[in-house]
Amino acid sequence: MTSHLSIVMYHYVRDLERTRYPNIKGRRTSDFRSQLEYLRSHYSIVTVEEVVQAQRMRDALPENAALLTFDDGYLEHYTTCFPILFDAGIQGSFFPPVAPVVRSELLDVNRVHFLLAVADAAKLAEHIDESIRYYAEAHNLQSPEVYRAEWAKSSRFDKAEVIYVKRMLQVALPEVVRNKIAKNLFSRYVSADEASFASELYASEDQFRVMQSSGMYVGAHGDSHYWLDSLRRDDQVKEIKLSLDFLRRVGSPVDDYWVMCYPFGGWDTTLLNSLESYGCALGLTTEPRVAHIGEDNPLLLPRLDTNDLPLKV
Repeated sequence: MTSHLSIVMYHYVRDLERTRYPNIKGRRTSDFRSQLEYLRSHYSIVTVEEVVQAQRMRDALPENAALLTFDDGYLEHYTTCFPILFDAGIQGSFFPPVAPVVRSELLDVNRVHFLLAVADAAKLAEHIDESIRYYAEAHNLQSPEVYRAEWAKSSRFDKAEVIYVKRMLQVALPEVVRNKIAKNLFSRYVSADEASFASELYASEDQFRVMQSSGMYVGAHGDSHYWLDSLRRDDQVKEIKLSLDFLRRVGSPVDDYWVMCYPFGGWDTTLLNSLESYGCALGLTTEPRVAHIGEDNPLLLPRLDTNDLPLKV
């Protein structure tokens, strides 16, 4: 039996105009409340447990089922989203990477987000090109022109120049190089104190423990938010194990079921094989469509961005 499930994906949810970074791409708190009203009026919001049950037992989900997911472990997920969801009797599914939550490590993806919120993408791209030329010989890099031809391609939400900055600082360059470039740019444009910045950006392990014990669901998102399809199998397994250790500490029901949310939507067959061997029940991608539970591969479920759905109408 096939059930349609709209898995909705959120990242930043904040009062943008009242923050130091009003240009960050996120959902305003008022709009989040409005969208919840729309979802409650037009969908049956279900829990992770119900989706796992439907997948395992071929049970039908309610008509127009929806599942709400929140990526990357931001503090506002605890201070803003959690109280709203709790008061409404709705389960949210939260997927924090371990490194920022436990070790206060600022993720590359967040360096990039805040850089793009305060600096012109074209200028950032020029600096990246200059850095590529500087590090080219020592790290056997290709020319900026080659990288641009491969990576400077527009997406649903970003222009080509923005995607180029994101991909260069997230996956395309060797990790040691992209970290140097990203940290240099972050220090110049955003903050020289990454540790303090991280402590304000991410929720804590204790806060995720509170959410899990209060009816929310906390799932796996890796340790360091890597593109998992860019890693060797041993490193993929390490990311899985570190996530599972974290889930056990916050009280997530790992022995019964657990859910993997792929950073950036990145996966490969090697990763899927490892997830199966560790008993993963569901895997969440970033493919933008409605999921068909009972028909789709349960480890490759698509998700809709919050911007794919309207607010209260």
